[in-house]
Amino acid sequence: MTVNPGEQQEIELKLEFDPADGALIEACLSRLQPQPLTQSLISTYYDTPDFALRDAGIALRVRQQPDRFVQTIKAGDGSGALFDRSEWELEVPGQGIDLAAARNTGLPPFADADVVGVLQPLFETRIQRVLYRVRKNGSDVEMALDWGEIATAKSHCPIAELEIELKQGSKAELFHLARALADVVPLRLGVRSKAERGYELIEGSSAAEKARPVSVPVGVDSGQAFRIIARNCLRQIIANEPAMCEGRAEALHQMRIGLRRLRAAISFFSEVVADAEQDLIKAELKWITNELGLARDLDVLGAEIFLPLQKAHGNDERVATAQRHFEARRAEAYAAATAAIRSDRFRHAVLDVVVWVEVGPWTRSEERISREIGHYAAERLRRLRKIIKRKGAHLRDLTVAQRHKLRIRAKRLRYALEFFAETFPGEKQEKRHAEMLDSLKALQEALGSLNDLARHDDLIANAAPDGLDESVTNALNAKGAGRKKLLGDAEDAYERFVKVKPFWKESAR
Repeated sequence: MTVNPGEQQEIELKLEFDPADGALIEACLSRLQPQPLTQSLISTYYDTPDFALRDAGIALRVRQQPDRFVQTIKAGDGSGALFDRSEWELEVPGQGIDLAAARNTGLPPFADADVVGVLQPLFETRIQRVLYRVRKNGSDVEMALDWGEIATAKSHCPIAELEIELKQGSKAELFHLARALADVVPLRLGVRSKAERGYELIEGSSAAEKARPVSVPVGVDSGQAFRIIARNCLRQIIANEPAMCEGRAEALHQMRIGLRRLRAAISFFSEVVADAEQDLIKAELKWITNELGLARDLDVLGAEIFLPLQKAHGNDERVATAQRHFEARRAEAYAAATAAIRSDRFRHAVLDVVVWVEVGPWTRSEERISREIGHYAAERLRRLRKIIKRKGAHLRDLTVAQRHKLRIRAKRLRYALEFFAETFPGEKQEKRHAEMLDSLKALQEALGSLNDLARHDDLIANAAPDGLDESVTNALNAKGAGRKKLLGDAEDAYERFVKVKPFWKESAR
């Protein structure tokens, strides 16, 4: 994004906490600065009735401070960045917005007369902010403890957040300070801005969030490319926590996708991020993924087996009994998954991952991280493609375990293709990229369905009661008849995959 007058790059970390822990966190912060500054802030957020700014990744607010009004526009980079955002600030004479200043940002929505003509206030945040300043090792860090609420015309919700912003110096101090505080107070990394929470309040619920597009531009070094991708994955993981803990299947699914994408990124960049902490990071990510696994498997079983069974045999008491047993088992799995996500281990693991991504030991290996991403990505993509071509050559003869490994490799390459959609520009490259991605999606889906079928027998044995009538058991296993078709689909997708020429070939020369 072009830097315009008035624009600043903000490096900020948001931590959320239970309001019941407020006194504890205030005591910790007071030891850092005994006499903090207190402010009362009322911010009004503007958008169109159909949320055009929100959909463009933009937040527009006017904040009333004791002696002035400040208009702020924040814009993400389109890839779900966690810690840095483009920000424009301007003092305005009153509560209204300054559209001329908004147009000067260069952001497209403000050049659209149909957008700016219908901007209106949507919600407010009413905050009591306590500001603490920490100067250490040449760095200047500001901590804002926010208490208050978000309010719409019809509802409101509480705010209890600690925002840590780097004003000057090394970002390592910001992340180390956050981890030190989290060792004393149950702080959790937050990724939803006050603006996002305001929109959720208007819409009435937390929603599942799919992966946002990743933008890894040409010419960046491998270290920065990894950070861009990892931040994007972390955003997807953390943003889905609220809805997942409400029992929403899609949110749990998206959370697991975020975890798998992050693990795939670490594997892809293994030659860049290798250090003494990597194995521990990978182990914790695997632990989280496994904790969510049973609930996801039961969601798939319910959608593909029990739901069709219920529609076909809804009046059969034996089916109803099986359904009740299954729902109880699913509820237990979600309770266990929720307990894991709300645990101290999880919140520490997430912060440890963030610190490792941003300032881990690997970041000090200049030789490894400075390699231009196009050359590094081309080499790794070529290697992954070669493995899948070799392992999938006789797909029908593979065992269940071998097909499962092939599926994992196909998934990793698919994620890698999505990571580097913008890294190899050109019309020919874009066409080949789309064709390879499409064939990999088809291969992964067919192999995934085969893997689900292989797991159904064990899941049914644990999720349904003993003594089911034979006709009901046969209905539960009816999906197995699709194995032959799925094998054919997988073979077709594999043949399409091997025929696609590498989209990175010419760009890597």
